Amino acid sequence: MSAPEKKKSFMGEFKTFIARGNVMDMAVGVIIGGAFGKISTSLVNDVIMPLISVLTGGVDFSNWKIVLKAAVAGADGVIDPATEVAIKYGSFLATILDFLIIAFAVFLMIKTINGFHDKMKKQEEAVPAEESAPPEPSNEEKLLTEIRDLLKAQK
Repeated sequence: MSAPEKKKSFMGEFKTFIARGNVMDMAVGVIIGGAFGKISTSLVNDVIMPLISVLTGGVDFSNWKIVLKAAVAGADGVIDPATEVAIKYGSFLATILDFLIIAFAVFLMIKTINGFHDKMKKQEEAVPAEESAPPEPSNEEKLLTEIRDLLKAQK
């Protein structure tokens, strides 16, 4: 197979792959997930962390760090913060909290979806059970049955 034919078949396969509904669903999920990530990050940084800072005496939680090497001043005497070497565990803890919030939200979403699936499954199971029971005979059918039984008894 020549290079142009190989490329054409590859592109054709790629177009087929992209056209599938699952890929589109996945793309929508990624986009919504990214937006939700921004919301949860804002919740952590703008709501939860200030509350934690108040509880810890007004220290900005995201600035908690262990300085390994202090920042040094440049030739002009201004301290260059980029030269500082530090372990920023406050930022790390904020990221962990952000992850836990997202994980909890996904857990609640999956739990809700599974609840809907269970409810639908129970409804589907209940329908055949109702259909399998014989219907209640009408008054006319009951009367005809009595007449039949009486005629059999006379013979």
